[in-house]
Amino acid sequence: MQRSGRTDASSEVGLLPLRTSVRSVRVTTVASRADCEAAGALFDRVWGMSAMVPTETIIATLHAGGHASLAEVDGVVVGATWGFLASHEGRLGLHSHVTGVLSAHANAGVGLALKHHQWQWASKQGLDFVTWTFDPLVRRNAYFNLVKLGAKVSEYHEDFYGVINDGLNRGERTDRVFVMWSVGDSPAPPRGSFVATAEWAVAIPPDIEALRRTDPDVAQGWRDRQRADLRKVFDGPWRIAGYMADGSYAVVPR
Repeated sequence: MQRSGRTDASSEVGLLPLRTSVRSVRVTTVASRADCEAAGALFDRVWGMSAMVPTETIIATLHAGGHASLAEVDGVVVGATWGFLASHEGRLGLHSHVTGVLSAHANAGVGLALKHHQWQWASKQGLDFVTWTFDPLVRRNAYFNLVKLGAKVSEYHEDFYGVINDGLNRGERTDRVFVMWSVGDSPAPPRGSFVATAEWAVAIPPDIEALRRTDPDVAQGWRDRQRADLRKVFDGPWRIAGYMADGSYAVVPR
């Protein structure tokens, strides 16, 4: 994608042009209509659908106090994130609804740069937390969110979004865990680590995305088994403490 569009001053939405870099990744806060269009186009490419997040929706939520950012490598947009203000138990935060990175730039620090930029923005706004969801069957996302970012699992919801027929979800049941990333008065984003011990563990397949392509029935079996385990966690006296080195969720008493 060749669009960066940061010269349309007439359509700026008044957001702080915060910048951060990880290696050669440049992340900037969305600040114009062209930026909003570039973010929407990036999401369409990643999720394989048209108008996944319409430009007007991004513009409206930013005007109301939300956040979006673009990640570039050598002037090319390769990632983006978008979220809106949220409240939890009387505290204000940011709910990050969408973060996407082109597959050619996976594992290159783009996602980390986007999330750290997001945390820095939330901190400058005086917000207390950042939340988002992810599919608990996707091991690489569990590792990224819980170990690299140090986010904490707070909720679990079965079929949270209903059926989504985009290029990534392919009609799968959309079970999701919510994670909360602390901001508050911290001087820098938190970092996580592997959990060494647990009362018991919830298994995660090594690569559910490949299984969904090659053996959908086996993939569905994983969903059923993990759903039963997560029900046991969240309906009982348990909590997910984090991610273990063997690729499973560590479960401990509340």
